Amino acid sequence: MAINLIKGENRVLNINKFHIGLGWDVNEGASQYDFDLDVSAFMLNRNKKMVNDNYLVFYNSEDPYRVAPENLTVPQHPDAKKYPAYTDDEGKYHSELEHWREATRPISPDWSVIGSIDDTNGLTSEDGDDETMDIDLSKVNQDVQEIIIAVSIYDYMNRKQNFGQVERAYVRIFKDGQSDSEAEYIYDLTEDFSACASVEFCRLYRHNNEWKVQALGIGHKGGLEELVSKYS
Repeated sequence: MAINLIKGENRVLNINKFHIGLGWDVNEGASQYDFDLDVSAFMLNRNKKMVNDNYLVFYNSEDPYRVAPENLTVPQHPDAKKYPAYTDDEGKYHSELEHWREATRPISPDWSVIGSIDDTNGLTSEDGDDETMDIDLSKVNQDVQEIIIAVSIYDYMNRKQNFGQVERAYVRIFKDGQSDSEAEYIYDLTEDFSACASVEFCRLYRHNNEWKVQALGIGHKGGLEELVSKYS
């Protein structure tokens, strides 16, 4: 049974390898544009700053390494031969760009955090996770003391969008084999973030030789750029 966290609460993480699922719904008619919410992981040192720029893992990180240790290539654009358009078993068409994104999920230099495949319109799931990250704490660089998991709204200024138009936002930590309704820990964000374009959902941090998780719910008026400024 999932442990429901409240804002500010922290718990010991009794697992090293898990997934972080983030979900949200957009209020119907809230905007004429699609909502493109993006999940990011800021991997911080003892000074609460990113170890270096590569320790920001998000959908279009500058170094989107292919998830294959023996082949650390950095594709600059979709290669139609390597990533051809295709139709999956459920009949959904995937363009060359979509195939490329699926094959080149961003990853931290220490291979501990694998970023989410970008959901550009919030339609990935009706009720489940919209974006998912994979975490392996046993691989985290020793210089990394905490990992901030945040969500920001893409192009929020031009689209005049904010988290006040989003409802049922949550973050959950779950293991392989657990369904959308299952989790080890879950935190439902119930606050009003109507003036915010980004929100820090939770943080994972080292404490006395163990890892803990803390529910944050910290909103920011700016988007990803404000978070980058805070942790650079």
